[in-house]
Amino acid sequence: MTKIAILVLIGVLLIPAVLNAAEIRGTVLKVDQVENRFVLRTERGEETFLTTKETKGIENAKEGANVMVTFSEKDGQPKVSEIALEK
Repeated sequence: MTKIAILVLIGVLLIPAVLNAAEIRGTVLKVDQVENRFVLRTERGEETFLTTKETKGIENAKEGANVMVTFSEKDGQPKVSEIALEK
């Protein structure tokens, strides 16, 4: 019974993190390594995303690259968790 309660608690804590993540596809227009951000042209227009030391696939953010970006909103800013090349 204790194991089930622990698993349920872990699941409840992880669900918000998964639900807050979003994905968007686009073309990288500009990369600013000093400010840790890049601009992506998407179907919604130009959008700026912030990267962190934990961002996976940061090497894929090159001008002209078609990418899929996984991000979440934190403090009103889109923080990137992963950048993957589109095939």
